Amino acid sequence: MSVETAERALREALDRVEAAGEALRSRDRASIANTVAEAWERIANPELSCGRAARDRIPRSSGLSLPMVAWALSVTFEDVRAELVSLAARLDPPEGTRDAPARLGALVLAGNVFTACVAPLSAGLLAKVPLIVKASTKDDVMPRLFADALRRVDPDLADACLVVGIPGGTSNLEATLFARADVVSAYGTDETLRSIRGRLSASTSLVMHGHGLGLGYVARDAELESAAEAFALDVAAYDQRGCMSPHAIGVEKGADANCFARHLAASLSTLQATLPRGVLPPEVGAAQVQWRGVAEARGVLIEGSCCAVSYEGDVAPRLTPGWRNVMVFETDRFPERATAYGLHLKTIGVAGEPDRVARALPAPLSPRVCPAGRMQRPRLGALADGLPPWHGFRRLMSVED
Repeated sequence: MSVETAERALREALDRVEAAGEALRSRDRASIANTVAEAWERIANPELSCGRAARDRIPRSSGLSLPMVAWALSVTFEDVRAELVSLAARLDPPEGTRDAPARLGALVLAGNVFTACVAPLSAGLLAKVPLIVKASTKDDVMPRLFADALRRVDPDLADACLVVGIPGGTSNLEATLFARADVVSAYGTDETLRSIRGRLSASTSLVMHGHGLGLGYVARDAELESAAEAFALDVAAYDQRGCMSPHAIGVEKGADANCFARHLAASLSTLQATLPRGVLPPEVGAAQVQWRGVAEARGVLIEGSCCAVSYEGDVAPRLTPGWRNVMVFETDRFPERATAYGLHLKTIGVAGEPDRVARALPAPLSPRVCPAGRMQRPRLGALADGLPPWHGFRRLMSVED
């Protein structure tokens, strides 16, 4: 297909999606929530064709093992209908206002965690914004499965959500997409977001969700073995490739950080039997060897089955290559250690009292703070970068008497 033909096809697709916005804006928000929930439930159900396709295609596209994919689908959608209905109610316009949704929204997705598209896709439609979804060329399976499931459930609503793939090097196609959108919500590397920002007009809103990471914290009065089991799941989920994945876990002084590290390594090795790690890419293998070498030189390295835990004492946490390599450090200055990551810090998991940790964090940090074991299981309405998932999509008009 020539560039001219591709541009014409994209413009025609944008026209169709924008035209579907009129019907979307007239719909009851609760009905949208139930329809979107039904589409996701089809993907979650292994007995339906959408669910079978998910379990067949996502392991190949994501590099995750089938048990890991099945786990992620199960926990992501276990309460999806109730969560979406609740989210819809929260979006009802307050008194003195009315909905004024964007004419057309563009959602730019990353490809590192396949379920990361669930919240923004759902929230955009609940905000009554027709969406053009630019899927990652690395892994576009989940958004395409959603579009297909939505088409089976409700063709009219499906007309307002189109998934497109725009390969690298086709800047004209991206320019066509961005020129038509009132709002662009983008997930990706900081470099990708800078590039997008430089190509938008002054009248197009940009909501950016850039590179992120997670940290863990173990309070001195926490039960170490239970904390290790919970954090092992946070590390293993999605093979530690997401922006909520913990790279380091701080243990409050007064607790035995070395003991916690050993419990964590044992729990990670145990999880390998039920949630096996995907095949390690060669480039990650090289980074892993380097990271483990530094860890061994600085402290204690505990290697297990497809995992490694380092214990490095009272030092600043450092990044890992992911893929189930995690650092443990001891500290009585956790808020100060967390500050070093700035706005890249997306999630803090806590074995202890999450609220106590959240109150101690200085501005402008705004991570999601949650119990250990739930770092990779945010609710659909959870804040990301301090913003609700509908940020930028939801627009209100003030109506004064």
